Amino acid sequence: MSGSTDVTLADVDEAVADRLLQLAKRDASPDEVAPPLGGPGWNLERTAWFYSYHRAAAAGLDGPAAEKSWAVFKGTHIAGSVRLKRDPAAGVPSAETGIWLGRSFRSRGIGGAALDLVLAEARRAGLKRVTARTLSGNLSAQRLLTAAGAALTHDDDGTVLAVVDL
Repeated sequence: MSGSTDVTLADVDEAVADRLLQLAKRDASPDEVAPPLGGPGWNLERTAWFYSYHRAAAAGLDGPAAEKSWAVFKGTHIAGSVRLKRDPAAGVPSAETGIWLGRSFRSRGIGGAALDLVLAEARRAGLKRVTARTLSGNLSAQRLLTAAGAALTHDDDGTVLAVVDL
């Protein structure tokens, strides 16, 4: 699948997962990519979680995890990952999205293009709403989400909920 600014999404198989982990280790904070497991840094627990997460998400939105992840490419360079996870508690067919990009790929239009592509995937899947949550201090993410048509709600816990009605 292709998008603007030479940005594409690709399914995450084992080889792509290896490339994503290499990117994450050299160009992102572990906390941006994985939950805080087993202590700081890319330890065995985080690495195991990373692979099991992408294996489970490979089955797609209709699989057991109800989640799909893609690698984000800028041309031939792997830039990060984006996901959709169904939200069965929502009143309409919905999913949550999240994205991480390597530091060297940020502020270049790649995140917005990847978000546009994942919203197109959500529409193809019959979803009516996509949500995202970010920190109130992450103004770049808020601008990206607003540009994609999201309505933002600032919560008392220091987070911002973004809602895109498709």
